[in-house]
Amino acid sequence: MSLSHGKKFFNRFCVDEFQMASLPYSSFLTNDLLPSLGARINQETRLRRYIVSPFNPRYRAWEMLLIVLVVYSAWICPFEFAFLPYKQDTLFIIDNIVNTFFAIDIILTFFVAYLDNHSYLLVDDPKKIAIRYISTWFVFDVCSTAPFQSISLLFTDHSSEIGFKVLNMLRLWRLRRVSSLFARLEKDIRFNYFWTRCSKLIAVTLFAVHCAGCFNYLIADRYPDAKSTWIGSVYPNFKEMSLRDRYVTAMYWSIVTLTTTGYGDLHAENTREMLFDIFYMLFNLGLTSYIIGNMTNLVVHWTSRTRNFVCALKLVPLIM
Repeated sequence: MSLSHGKKFFNRFCVDEFQMASLPYSSFLTNDLLPSLGARINQETRLRRYIVSPFNPRYRAWEMLLIVLVVYSAWICPFEFAFLPYKQDTLFIIDNIVNTFFAIDIILTFFVAYLDNHSYLLVDDPKKIAIRYISTWFVFDVCSTAPFQSISLLFTDHSSEIGFKVLNMLRLWRLRRVSSLFARLEKDIRFNYFWTRCSKLIAVTLFAVHCAGCFNYLIADRYPDAKSTWIGSVYPNFKEMSLRDRYVTAMYWSIVTLTTTGYGDLHAENTREMLFDIFYMLFNLGLTSYIIGNMTNLVVHWTSRTRNFVCALKLVPLIM
């Protein structure tokens, strides 16, 4: 390859500058997220026609919109599965709109260049992009976007079949986007690592509490004898309670169980609930250990600079 061709190849694909200084937080949506170590990708990278750079500010804004929709999906999926026997018209419309956005993203992904793991150059070959996507996340993305609730209406009068509701839970696969976002933010020098990590731990905890409360309520709701359940023993007519009261009660049980407080007012009444409580408490052991371990590491790292400064001051008299 001649020198002129080499320069053109470098200018087309490679990074043109590396900036280590922190940028304003207000530029989060207007500027692309920096790769690890603060490297900034050339904004004027010339790619093939119809191919989008993954560092394009507009594409970054699109990704942030999808993250917001993922958060909605993560909350609504377990909630609908447990508390809503029939899909409400408003939620039905909203869910289909959300699915439409992710369907558009599936198509868009076939036109987004990717960074090669070995050469760290942008690959803009449409064939390679398609092969890479189809061989990795394509099938999972399609399954998590398929409108199973709408399909269920073709076979039943209401979208209440348990099989279709289980398939609808595949939307939780979208959470991988949140995981990727946190992994990227942790490497971005514009964001404080301590608070980014704390936000991730809080998000994991809230999601675990939400899912556990919803699934435990689902067990009680499906049990033949409503009065012989963890909620029915306290509220015999709990199915007639408002949706808000039932959800708050489920979250209350989930939180007191997670924190091992266990006041005893809400407890397992049948074998199904006992088995679920056993697995939930075992899960809580691992989750609590994970949170405590991470928080300890963060606090130690947070105070390490102060400790090093004090040690340096103690060495001053010895040097003098």
